[in-house]
Amino acid sequence: MSDYNRNEKLSFYNERKMESGKIWILFLFLGWFYGSAGQMGKQILFYLTLGGLGIWTFYLLFTLSGKIKTHNRDVAKQVGLNQEDLVMLGL
Repeated sequence: MSDYNRNEKLSFYNERKMESGKIWILFLFLGWFYGSAGQMGKQILFYLTLGGLGIWTFYLLFTLSGKIKTHNRDVAKQVGLNQEDLVMLGL
């Protein structure tokens, strides 16, 4: 893969990835995660059920980091990064 093509893909990845710190702050203060992942239906349901009466919120406290990493891995694959690039990005 040429460096130009690789840099372009990395640029697309950086535009679409979730930043872990930002997502954690949004989740802890506003309960916002699913909206950032493009799942507005789940986000609305999360709010309407008050975070599943706290159960859903408690579950997300332990799984949020993994969900962010999975989302970023999916984005990297969508933009066409190869396995070597995924390892470099820690995905």
